[in-house]
Amino acid sequence: MKQAVAVLSLSLLAFSNTWAYSLDEPLNVVQGEHKTTLKLGELLEKLPKQQFSVYDEAYHSEKNFEGFKLRDILKLSNVDINQVSELTIVCADGYRAVMDIDVLTKYPNAVISYRQPGAEGDFDPIVEGKKIADPAPFYLVWPEKETYGVFPWPHQVVGIDVSLNKDKYAHLTPAETASETVQRGFKLFKGACLACHSINLTGGVIGPELNIPMNITEYREVEYLKKFIRDPDSFRARSRMTGLPDLSDQDIEDAIAYLGYMKDFKQLEKAE
Repeated sequence: MKQAVAVLSLSLLAFSNTWAYSLDEPLNVVQGEHKTTLKLGELLEKLPKQQFSVYDEAYHSEKNFEGFKLRDILKLSNVDINQVSELTIVCADGYRAVMDIDVLTKYPNAVISYRQPGAEGDFDPIVEGKKIADPAPFYLVWPEKETYGVFPWPHQVVGIDVSLNKDKYAHLTPAETASETVQRGFKLFKGACLACHSINLTGGVIGPELNIPMNITEYREVEYLKKFIRDPDSFRARSRMTGLPDLSDQDIEDAIAYLGYMKDFKQLEKAE
């Protein structure tokens, strides 16, 4: 019965979401004091469209996407990607996903999608925890499925913040003397986890703070953390945190090692 109600709710939402995309939908690209506002109509006029199908973990199924390469959008905004250290993908719900530029260098085909061809509306709705989300106006995706475990695929994207400052997360960066495991864990955490979670209150606000006043490794066993990160739904029904099936066991161990390392670098004054 519950499944039938859920399916009916999704169907009604999809049915009601049949409007066409707006050519006036803006995407803001911010670099320092300079902001470029690109409207969808302008993107359609000036940039080549990309189309592909890929298995999307958020839907648990294959989906079709149409959009523009992130690199092309940055170039149109006069951003020199060779000078960029990080990109922050800004979403309407407050989600902010920080992408180290190395991710875009390794996987250069990231696409800002504005619709799913064949969907009832611009996009099919996504079940996200206990709510149903509309990915519009823009959805960051890759044609390579494995990138989902390297960097989250943010939806409801409204902006891109460009950073040339390599010290923005200096107080979260491990010392050069830290182990390679911790160094790898930091890089992974910054790309895959910092969008939702914070360390010393730096990072996302959707998930819990993980270091102050207590570091999560001080009240959760490592084996518990490994299992939870791998499959949150096995602990909590319709958890908003998605599983990360494409991460290796070593990736997860590295991330936990970084979290454990940070317990010695708390900024407790921020918690007051």
